[in-house]
Amino acid sequence: MRKRNKHVARRLSSQPRFAAAPEPTRAADIAPQQSDERQEDGTILWGKQTRASLRYFNIGEHRFSPRFIAVLVTIKRACALVNRQHRRLTTEHCDAIVHACDAILAGDHAAQFPLRIWQTGSGTQTNMNVNEVIASLANSYVSQAEQGRAQPAPIHPNDHVNRSQSSNDVFPSAMHILVATQTQQRLLPALVHMERVLAQKQAELHPIYTVGRTHLMDALPIRVGSIFSGYLSQLTAARNAIEQSLEAVYPLALGGTAVGSGANAPAPFGQQVIALLAEHYQLPFSQHPNLYAAVSSEDALLRYSAALKQLAASLQKMANDFRLLGSGPRCGFNEWHLPANEPGSSIMPGKVNPTQCEALSMVCLQIFGNDLTVALAVSSGQLQLNTYRPVILYNLLESIDLLSDAMNAFSDHCIAELTLNQAQIDINMRNNLSLITLLTPELGYDVATEIARTAQQKNLPLSAAAEVLGLYTQEQFELLLLGRLNRYFSTIK
Repeated sequence: MRKRNKHVARRLSSQPRFAAAPEPTRAADIAPQQSDERQEDGTILWGKQTRASLRYFNIGEHRFSPRFIAVLVTIKRACALVNRQHRRLTTEHCDAIVHACDAILAGDHAAQFPLRIWQTGSGTQTNMNVNEVIASLANSYVSQAEQGRAQPAPIHPNDHVNRSQSSNDVFPSAMHILVATQTQQRLLPALVHMERVLAQKQAELHPIYTVGRTHLMDALPIRVGSIFSGYLSQLTAARNAIEQSLEAVYPLALGGTAVGSGANAPAPFGQQVIALLAEHYQLPFSQHPNLYAAVSSEDALLRYSAALKQLAASLQKMANDFRLLGSGPRCGFNEWHLPANEPGSSIMPGKVNPTQCEALSMVCLQIFGNDLTVALAVSSGQLQLNTYRPVILYNLLESIDLLSDAMNAFSDHCIAELTLNQAQIDINMRNNLSLITLLTPELGYDVATEIARTAQQKNLPLSAAAEVLGLYTQEQFELLLLGRLNRYFSTIK
């Protein structure tokens, strides 16, 4: 449960239906394909800049997540409070802006934010869409509150809502806040859940030995629990990388305004706004030590994306292992029984496919592609501004959402329900020629190789091959190998 900001103003019970925004927009002004963006009562709260963006950037169907809009509105709310402290907003204007922000955060005006991801690379159109809607709601509130009295000057989206700010410091700050909050609220809980399920499965299967494989070829035996300990260690390392990368995400660009110099903002403005945001989100946000870097680059999000890629690489490896060891049931490895969650084929009766593995694997490939897009976008900024921020945000948020959902699904519907085919494992253990490796210190590499080669060529057990070569009787060899196996098993974790 998020802790409420102590500066939150009391919300009013009645919400305005009509707006007194500068240059209000009517439904007839909107192209037919955009008519579904109105509120149910037909009110349109945005202004001319949003209307222009709908016309000039009608590209694709990807829109900004309501979660991102909520962060932008939360920033605007905090900025209004700090601007009032510096007497850059009147109390009446500040209260109206806060009231408007609270109405939006309550979810009453979600349809007022229709803009596409594919717009200007600074996110200016979406910043102004938020400014215009807040101004409209605030003016409506003032109009109702001041009935019968002299009306104050109208609240302007730039002069008042955007005061002491620029898209160039607000938009990247909102990106960082959303990435940090979604990581803490969605990604890390899903990752910790998978670690917990893996640890439970590791403990359950630890006593069982199975054939190890390198290059997809038979190798020394290991515990099944050891396989899961490897997955668990990889995921823990990925979680540590994500948590470490967040340390560079917490510093924000607020206070840098257009180019990082802080023009048109009071000197402590950014720090004071960030203090309110840190209190609201209960996360250690701070002002970036170099606002020129914060406005012109996104190195922190590049590092964060790389940490997501590390996680995806570990998950991809695990998914591939699961489907290999679960292949069969008669002509594959057939050592692991994957849960049969649904029919695997529309034509082959009784077929069970590794569907959870395939879904997780596809997600991982998408994360690799998203990371490449982020890397190209971060490296392509010019001079004092990175102009690829909407696509960076879109890809990072998609990666967080996909990884969170896929890890939860794989944990609950694959790992937790996995069982072993003990009969097949026992057969493979008996047929494993790599066991001869344990006798190499006594026999020597060349003699051990000859035994293994003879066993393979004549389709014999190792003990029979040793007898054919005149080295041991089968009983002698099996006793010797059993002693080595017991010592080996007692030492491996």
